[in-house]
Amino acid sequence: MQRTKDRQTITAACITAILCIAVFIASLFGTRHDRGEAPKLKSHLDCIIDLGSLPETKRALLVGYNYLFLEEYACSNSQSIDIGIRRSPDQNYLDSLRNGSIDLLVLPQDSSETAPDSILVSRALDSVSVFLMRCDAVADIDSLNSFIASWQKREDYEQVRDSYLKRYNAFRSRKRESISPYDDIIKEHADSLGWDWRALAAIIYQESRFHIEARSHRGASGLMQMMPRTASAFGVDDSLDPEQNICAGARLLDSLLKKYSDIAANPQERFKFALAAYNAGSSRVDDMISLAKYRGVDTGYWDNVAAIIPQMADESVLDTGAVSLGTFHGKETVAYVDSVIAVYERFKIICPEQE
Repeated sequence: MQRTKDRQTITAACITAILCIAVFIASLFGTRHDRGEAPKLKSHLDCIIDLGSLPETKRALLVGYNYLFLEEYACSNSQSIDIGIRRSPDQNYLDSLRNGSIDLLVLPQDSSETAPDSILVSRALDSVSVFLMRCDAVADIDSLNSFIASWQKREDYEQVRDSYLKRYNAFRSRKRESISPYDDIIKEHADSLGWDWRALAAIIYQESRFHIEARSHRGASGLMQMMPRTASAFGVDDSLDPEQNICAGARLLDSLLKKYSDIAANPQERFKFALAAYNAGSSRVDDMISLAKYRGVDTGYWDNVAAIIPQMADESVLDTGAVSLGTFHGKETVAYVDSVIAVYERFKIICPEQE
């Protein structure tokens, strides 16, 4: 009888203790909620933007748009963030998300329909993309959904959205107040060159059509299509970053302008020589100038130098001793200079300077 009473006493004490602990824990959560403390988010996000399954006709500048969104989202939470893009069609980024190699995956909106049950999917960003996270990232996905809602209430929301989502062809566009989503950055660095900003915009358009993810078969990447070694030399550690890429490209162009300042007959010709060197490399342009001098051509004018380029494709040019890099076809470089100038002239028409 006594044992039964003892057991009842012990059981009651245990239940009381459990209840007290539960109340204490609940009070902690209640206090946190009452104080308005936000759930703890990840301090760093590793992200991949994978929009490669979208057809080119729908892609517009979506990678750049999502990159901007993620940068601003992380900044709003004082989080650090690394953003990569889809490079290989064989890479299964869902597996990378599941195993913790990445924290966030951006996919086209339609892809959310096939997302596994173990993956959290955000609300859509402008009906084009969604953000996927692991099932343990409830606080993060809630925070992301709230930011998407606030993003669409920004005063400049429509302007920002349209600058990325509307397709753009320089030779079909009507007059407009802006050229790209990166106009402010372009203007800042064009000023450092002493250029009309639309000239720098024309180079970027020719190089990448304003796609931050653009990548050539030679390995050049970013808005200004710089080779990795050159980009690194000019301070680029994230080729997707528009600010870094444009800044580096402008610095490279500035060095080329200075290089040909004593050769070009005037600023317009210096611009053309810098364009040619940006495309083919300064050593190739040096070979062109050297051969032109050997042929007795006035090298102050790009068209004079370009006229001797077909001769550089013939191996007999090696006998002249005027070239150091061997034969060179050069048609691409001539076309590049002409194309950039044509785009620049077009930009001056469709986006006239504000008075």
